[in-house]
Amino acid sequence: MSKTIQKKALKNTEHAQKTLVLLDTHAILHRAFHAVPDLVSSVGMPTGALYGLLNMIIKTVKDLHPDYIVACYDLPQPTFRHITYDNYKKGRKQTDDTLKAQIDESRNIFLALNIPMYDVPGFEADDMLGTIVEQLSDRSDIKTIIVSGDMDTLQLIKDDRVIVYTMKKGLHDTITYNETQVMERFGFGPEMIPDYKGLRGDPSDNIIGVPGIGEKTATELITQFGTIEQLYAVLHTDKEKLIKAGIKPRIVQLLIDHEESALFSKTLATIRRDAPINFIVPEQTFNESYNQTTIATLLREYEIRSLVSRFENLFVDKKITPNESSDELDTISSKSEKIKPIDNQEKNHENILEASIALWLLNSDLGHPSYDEILQETNTE
Repeated sequence: MSKTIQKKALKNTEHAQKTLVLLDTHAILHRAFHAVPDLVSSVGMPTGALYGLLNMIIKTVKDLHPDYIVACYDLPQPTFRHITYDNYKKGRKQTDDTLKAQIDESRNIFLALNIPMYDVPGFEADDMLGTIVEQLSDRSDIKTIIVSGDMDTLQLIKDDRVIVYTMKKGLHDTITYNETQVMERFGFGPEMIPDYKGLRGDPSDNIIGVPGIGEKTATELITQFGTIEQLYAVLHTDKEKLIKAGIKPRIVQLLIDHEESALFSKTLATIRRDAPINFIVPEQTFNESYNQTTIATLLREYEIRSLVSRFENLFVDKKITPNESSDELDTISSKSEKIKPIDNQEKNHENILEASIALWLLNSDLGHPSYDEILQETNTE
């Protein structure tokens, strides 16, 4: 084949490549719940996390221009990790009832947006992500972007075909990771993330790892010896090799004493790619299946009318570029630097709701402002 034909074939392939966005729904909702003000509709429905999720969907569409969007869920039942390890995620606070209600309600958002949802008992949302990535591994015509606040998903990155778009702080500050960025941050590739957690543990999931080994030592061991299995192969045959490589005798002994814990912790930290689901690429693109009337009706039910116009404008400008206007998660204050005043005698629900969100946008440290804080800010000249 001539170079000219090869170039044309490559160009056609690139042109045909579609972008699939996979939403780690639980991670996004949890992040939103703690970042967004406590919003409640006039009938008592909590909507703060839903508001954050909706904004993240808008931001995702603007930043990533997906052809397809799919939502992945955890289920409340124990997973295989809980069954094999009683202490998995032990110590985490129980999920707030208001968050539970919003997790359930969030499915109505995806129904309204015609976004497919995937979940299966015994597996986490991460495992849905891993399985979908695996089932698309031979599809060079699809680029997959995982949207999550969970750094565990970095292990799924593959070249530039599978990347992770994650929140650094709150919902505003995002960063995209490909293989290069993972290497720059950790000093090793995405495939080593489970080994890293197997050695240093992960307090957020109560994964023990090897007690006494932290980030620096775990990185040093991985960059010098590879996977945990490769490390222990050296340790079993010639442990002096570790000493000669500069590993302290104390660390060598810790590895010997906690081999089972290291291997088991790696297993817990490894995202499964064999969940019993059959992923199907949607027949219609998100743009084609999107129905403004349906989502507008739901937004009015939630009393989040400020987002109606943002969804209306989602596809108005097809030439929108990545990150254009995406750092502003709302336009309630019409991009102004001042919040609309509220009459101290008139606690109108809609006005308070919008002022609360606007205050949060101007100062993200006030994620859950009290009425008095809102009143003070809105009436300050």
